[in-house]
Amino acid sequence: MNKFSLVNVAERKNGRVSGVWLQDVTGTKNEAFKCARDTEKANGNRIEVAVVKRIEGSTPNYDYLTSIKEVVSN
Repeated sequence: MNKFSLVNVAERKNGRVSGVWLQDVTGTKNEAFKCARDTEKANGNRIEVAVVKRIEGSTPNYDYLTSIKEVVSN
């Protein structure tokens, strides 16, 4: 199984995103993208969610993350 993290996007530039960690997703890349879209929909499409490789560390601490490489959908 692959591990991904979802990030609430504040800025997207050159294939990289900055924002705040929302949650981790374990599964396929397609499952991670579905979870990201579902999260956007659950928030009334008022937020933009990016899929990134899992953010390493124990529990993400909601700090503002900068210039993280975004996973690209197929």
